[in-house]
Amino acid sequence: MLNFPLDFPTSLQLVTMVGVFGAGLYILNYFLLQIGIVRGNGALYPLLVIIAAGCVLISMAEEFNLAGAIIQMSYIAISVIGLLRGYLSRHLVRFSEAERQFISQHLHSLKPHQARRLLNTAVIQTFDTGDILIEEGETTDFLGFVLKGRTTVLKDGQVINQCGADEILGELTFSLGLPATATVIATEPTTCLVFDDHRLSRLLRRNRHIDDALKAAHFRHARQKLLNSNKHTLQAQKRPTAA
Repeated sequence: MLNFPLDFPTSLQLVTMVGVFGAGLYILNYFLLQIGIVRGNGALYPLLVIIAAGCVLISMAEEFNLAGAIIQMSYIAISVIGLLRGYLSRHLVRFSEAERQFISQHLHSLKPHQARRLLNTAVIQTFDTGDILIEEGETTDFLGFVLKGRTTVLKDGQVINQCGADEILGELTFSLGLPATATVIATEPTTCLVFDDHRLSRLLRRNRHIDDALKAAHFRHARQKLLNSNKHTLQAQKRPTAA
């Protein structure tokens, strides 16, 4: 007589337990997705789907079901594609020198593929000396990042600030539909990374993390710009006294 290390009923019981584990993992993974612990576009969710589908597929050795096998294999194949896409988007993303300049200044919290999606809504524009980028009192959707050059900010015709490279323009009124609070004029040839309002607004509505990162950048920059403007105003007020 041949002695098997594992009797047949026990092996069937083990296979069934593997399937139950896979079903439980499916439920747990979906629960974690709904409460926000795992993200659908992250790596953990598809990885758990692959493990769960593999366990359920193994359980079908006890009683094979073609339709069920097709579903589980499809889950595995689609999840592998998702993992591969995520890997490529994170490791093969390329940025121009101008884009890296913007990221280094304002997008520290974004992953490369998220920064890439944001920057896909922008183009590089060049302005000559005297060109008006933003006009006070006019409704504008201008949002730009100064790559090089210099601009002057005027309020009621008075100079209140000057902006050079790495400055953001238009962040206070972007997407609010409100008139611009000041005029911005290029005081020398200036190159800006300018965002398309409609494409950017659509992206921000669909991606909360990118929206939060950009709002944080706007807040930090607006605060610093306000401090610089106050300093410039105080210096201008002291000049006549010194004279």
